[in-house]
Amino acid sequence: MTWRESEKSYRKGHGAPPFDATVEATLTAQGDQTNLVIEVQGRPLDRIAFYGAGWQIHAENLGAYLAGQEHGDTEARWVELVPPYQNLAASIS
Repeated sequence: MTWRESEKSYRKGHGAPPFDATVEATLTAQGDQTNLVIEVQGRPLDRIAFYGAGWQIHAENLGAYLAGQEHGDTEARWVELVPPYQNLAASIS
């Protein structure tokens, strides 16, 4: 799937300048479980830490939903995840 970050989001100050991103999701059976791999291309590198943290939170919330559990505090998880993702992003050249 391909989507475009909107000019509207950018103007509101909640996004990056418009860009196209390609998302590929692959589901693979592994025994009685299913592995989900999401590959995203086209994100601006200066925002990659924030997108990484966001995708991880969405995946964790999906896992909680599928397990019949409530998801955790998204804001607290965001604060916890962004710094490690920023450290990883700093190593990208």
